[in-house]
Amino acid sequence: MDSDVIKAKSKLPIDFINELYKEYSQKNADKILKGMCKKRFTTFRVNTLKSNVMEVKAILDDNRIEYENSPFFDKAFIIKNKNENDLQKLDIYKEGKIYIQSLSSMIPPLLLDLKENENILDMAAAPRK
Repeated sequence: MDSDVIKAKSKLPIDFINELYKEYSQKNADKILKGMCKKRFTTFRVNTLKSNVMEVKAILDDNRIEYENSPFFDKAFIIKNKNENDLQKLDIYKEGKIYIQSLSSMIPPLLLDLKENENILDMAAAPRK
């Protein structure tokens, strides 16, 4: 058995693991567990109401923060050498010029045909601090 799978199993509740293997094939459940052990990069998007991509890139460069653009959204960035706490110390975060957000959470607004004055309920939204 893969060491990442063993590592994940040792950290997760047994009921969760049992349910995972009940719902998915062993191969897919193992892939899910391996994925849970991989390093996750901090990602964010630019709040274009308060800033723009060029300004954010300049600030990242000034702070020696390594980044790459998201492959599907030009206003999203993947941070390579810093974490969420490091970004929260920057003025662009404090001023609301960027939003720390997972790439997967950025997809629905890009795909939905949203109209002005529509209400959208995000059932998976985390509470604000």
